[in-house]
Parts: sequence; C-alpha cells; structure tokens
Amino acid sequence: MSQISKLGYVDSKLGAPSSGQQTTRILFNTIEAPGTTSSLTFFKTFQGLTNGQTNLTQNRLDSMESMVIKTITLYQLATSGRILNIGGSAQQTISIIVGNQQVVKNLPIQFNQGFTGQAFDRLHENGAADTDTTISGTKNQQTSQPVEIRLLTDIVIPPQVAFEVRLDSNQAVYGTGAVVCALSGYGKIFSAGNTF
Repeated sequence: MSQISKLGYVDSKLGAPSSGQQTTRILFNTIEAPGTTSSLTFFKTFQGLTNGQTNLTQNRLDSMESMVIKTITLYQLATSGRILNIGGSAQQTISIIVGNQQVVKNLPIQFNQGFTGQAFDRLHENGAADTDTTISGTKNQQTSQPVEIRLLTDIVIPPQVAFEVRLDSNQAVYGTGAVVCALSGYGKIFSAGNTF
C-alpha cells in the first residue's frame, strides 16, 4: 500500500475530510539544554519555542491535516553550532506514540549513529567520517552526523490525534546544546479551494 493510499484509508476510517492539499511534510521539535537524562520527549512542550525550534503549537495536527512518517531524524547541536553525536556512546532507543498506541517501540538507533554506527540500510555509509570542504579546498573532519532512520512501515498521524516521540537511553549526556527531532514524509494540509 502506498503512502497516499494508506493515508486516505486511515482518514476515511476516522471520518476525516479527504480533501486537502497533498504535500511533503516535515514536523520538528527542539529540546534546549537537556543535560544528562534517561529520556527526552519531543512534541510535548511548545511553550517558549521559536519558529526555528518547532513548527507546531500543539502535539496534534489540525482537523484538515494528516501525515505519514517515513523518516525520523535526530540532531544534536552544540552551542558552537557543530553537529555532535546523539548521546555519544549511550545505548538509545526511540519510540513513537500516536494516540494511546505505541506504534514504534524501543527501536535502537545506534545502527545509524554518527560515523561509528552500523548502517542498517543502503542509504548510509557505515564507519565513514563526515567531511566538509573549506574555502581553501582542504577537508575538515566533523565530529559526527545526524541520526536518520527511514521507516519501512508507514506510520500515520491522523488529524486531531496527539502524538509524541520519546528517546530513551542509559543516562545519555546531551550537554548544553539542543536536541532536535524531525519527522518527514507525505501529508495533507488545509486547502481553501473555491471556498474563498
């Protein structure tokens, strides 16, 4: 079943409007200066976050919106602006809760973690250092890269249903920077059409 047909199927089962503008969609949420913790919960707190830190104001989509999650991306930004490993060497798992159901349960993320992780798909190099070319043409090795997980199963966020993403670990040290979770995939947004 394709992303489009799965989203249409879920929307029709819930009685959600089938009209709307089809689009690619990215939802993101930031946790500032988490320090050392065993759990981070994204898409739960929005108070005090700017438009650059989140693109939602609540943990649910509007009545005319829905989305299929295809990719989960985690970034840890240091205060210097460089991207660091998510949690370093800590064993970490990610879970997605939609409504009252845990639709992804304790998925280990160390496979695609930094340049020391193992790739579980053919989209990423395993064991490769991330490099940047400077203005002079020389290459600088960066400390790491974001963690990106492409889902094989389409996870649907229906309209008006609360959702959250939880990152659990054994006391990971995140420090004073920010940790960002981004969900991307196919979605529908409100379209006024001929009503205005």
